[in-house]
Amino acid sequence: MIGDAIIEFFSAFGVFGMALALYFIFLIDSMIFPALPDFFLLVIFLTNPGSIEWGIALLIIAVAASFSGNTILYLLVKKYSLPKWMKKAMQKYSNMLIVSDERILLINRIAPVLPYTGAFIAVNNWNYRKAISYIIFGAGIKFGFLLLLSGTFYTCLLYTSDAA
Repeated sequence: MIGDAIIEFFSAFGVFGMALALYFIFLIDSMIFPALPDFFLLVIFLTNPGSIEWGIALLIIAVAASFSGNTILYLLVKKYSLPKWMKKAMQKYSNMLIVSDERILLINRIAPVLPYTGAFIAVNNWNYRKAISYIIFGAGIKFGFLLLLSGTFYTCLLYTSDAA
């Protein structure tokens, strides 16, 4: 898996390398193909689960990478466009969803139904500011919740094992 290879490569650089690995995994997930970023967020968090600062840093990195990947893909599609048949297929797919505007980006954090969101923003001519705000907000809430939950489980396990 690509995420494993990225983590293995960057792990030699310590904490900074792990943070950089996470950024690249999220970037790849946003732009190229699904890379299970949630899983790798938690794997990297578990390298220092007792540190609130580490969790906050990873949250910032995850949100920044989600922003960067979607923005880069949006700009590439706006600048170079896509074949008409592909645009038409993407628009048709967007229109068949329960929500066919920028709000789908919030739902997409819970139930991923829209890959390559930056491209969909460009093809559907959605309001970029609104769309990227939904992406940032959704990423912050989802990844913050995952990190908080993981940190809570770690703390509970730590105190449970100390008490025993």
